[in-house]
Amino acid sequence: MKKNSISLILLLVLGAIALYLFLKKDNDVSSKMLNDFAIEDTASITKLFLADNDGNYSVLKKMDDGTWMVNDKYKARQQNVYLILRGLHNFEVKSTVPKEGVKAIISQIATKPIKLEVFQGSDKPSKIYYFGFATQDHYGNYALLEIPGEGKSKEPYIIKEKGFYGFIRPRMITIEDEWRSPVIFDYPTLNVKEISVEYPAYPDQSFKIEWSGNNNIKLKDGKGNAFRNFDTLAVKDYLLYYKAIYAETYNNHLNTAQKDSVANTIAKAHITIVDKSDQKTSVLVFDKGFVDPFLRDPEYNNLDPERFYILNEANELAIAQKLQWDPLLVPLNRFNPE
Repeated sequence: MKKNSISLILLLVLGAIALYLFLKKDNDVSSKMLNDFAIEDTASITKLFLADNDGNYSVLKKMDDGTWMVNDKYKARQQNVYLILRGLHNFEVKSTVPKEGVKAIISQIATKPIKLEVFQGSDKPSKIYYFGFATQDHYGNYALLEIPGEGKSKEPYIIKEKGFYGFIRPRMITIEDEWRSPVIFDYPTLNVKEISVEYPAYPDQSFKIEWSGNNNIKLKDGKGNAFRNFDTLAVKDYLLYYKAIYAETYNNHLNTAQKDSVANTIAKAHITIVDKSDQKTSVLVFDKGFVDPFLRDPEYNNLDPERFYILNEANELAIAQKLQWDPLLVPLNRFNPE
């Protein structure tokens, strides 16, 4: 009982410290009710910094061509950036927080916030947002605004995006792998020269397609033997799938040992593409087992019936949906070779 009391007191003390540091960090609390959450000119935004209390952070920077990069390493999901920018332009106050709830909401924001810093061409942020959780009706989000030079608002607000019914916090992604562009194969004009698909467990169904435009197509087996007759229309239809192929996410929720275990199993397929500028892209496709034993189902050989693992040339493991990837994994005999 005594230990429980000590733990409770310690928890309350730590919560009070977190609240104090939150309110005092960077600037003192403003005497103003800062509630100008919207940013009119979102085109002037050059950088976004997102962070949480778990040590995750993502820095999004706008490139000269208008695309966005995450942490100076990967192309970001442009649609997700757009959702943040659209929100910033359309944020409005839905209501104030009732007086009796202000202390609890500030404490919530202090202990589990998502912080968003917005930069508009300067080294210093123009606005800083602290997002708490959604309201009970899920039509608003608790948030607190800080404007450098003016301080933090003394009270939080319930904000929403004008014209949007839902809450805002989920789009404030702090995990790098969730920001990464999911594009694996991106050939919208089909500027491909070769596609080879190897099946380690079924080498007799491996194939290679060589294409130089129109009906100038060659089909070869896994040993490089060319076929005189095959279904050229089926091959051309197959090529169309490679206009845009994506992963679902790079956030695979596996530790290093689990990732190594996947990489060391026999791949379901090995896909390699060479484009017309001789740039090569290659991935390995693996069946995805369930890490959680409660999700395993003997009916599917304890494999996920909806997803694969994809391993790229940088040895990065992503998750991909079978719905999109299954059409790529056809056998050689699909093209009726003779």
